[in-house]
Amino acid sequence: MHDTMMKVGFLRIPVSITKLPHPRLKSLHCIWHERLVRRVISFLVRTPARRYILKLVNFHVPLPEDQGCIIVMCHTSWKRLLVQWCLENKFALLIGGGKWTDQRRIIQRQGAGLTELREVVRHLQLGGRVIIKAVVFNKKNDCPVKFLGKDHNASLFAERLAILTKVPILTLMPKLSNATIEFISGPQFSTDGLESESATITTRIISFFEKEIASDPVLLSSYV
Repeated sequence: MHDTMMKVGFLRIPVSITKLPHPRLKSLHCIWHERLVRRVISFLVRTPARRYILKLVNFHVPLPEDQGCIIVMCHTSWKRLLVQWCLENKFALLIGGGKWTDQRRIIQRQGAGLTELREVVRHLQLGGRVIIKAVVFNKKNDCPVKFLGKDHNASLFAERLAILTKVPILTLMPKLSNATIEFISGPQFSTDGLESESATITTRIISFFEKEIASDPVLLSSYV
């Protein structure tokens, strides 16, 4: 129906569809399928069926065993599911986002203030994990990047935190695949040489996410 209404001119074709090399009908199918699955999961994760829904998170990414790490992700439609999964599995602290008032606040930190920063640093130094959203832009001029054809200045928080705590950075992109949430690995940066590479780390991370987003109708529809 959506495709037909665009064909006859009742609806404007979204930019996210015109930018993709895939056929329009196929792109729309992917977007609507993801939206339907997301709505169902978002409802069920709030019910007693939560423990079964959390099994949809298929996390098989090798992580450092003898030290903490910083995991960088971008905006994802599966945020509620992944946050609940992190909470249930005591997986990591999450930096940023709105101020949560329910039990999710246990794992949320704003990443601001000296007291909270010390807590995050100590958590990493004791072998814990921290998840930071990458595609966060500000009005500074210390890390200019291009993202989906526009000029921005990216936050350097992840890199500065890694240098301070001497822990590695991992880049992950969650995606719906075969009825589960899979994770695509992007650039990784070890503790050695982090400081000397700090000028290019953010650029490489943003470029990875841009490439993944630009080739996926579901992800692109969330940004354009």
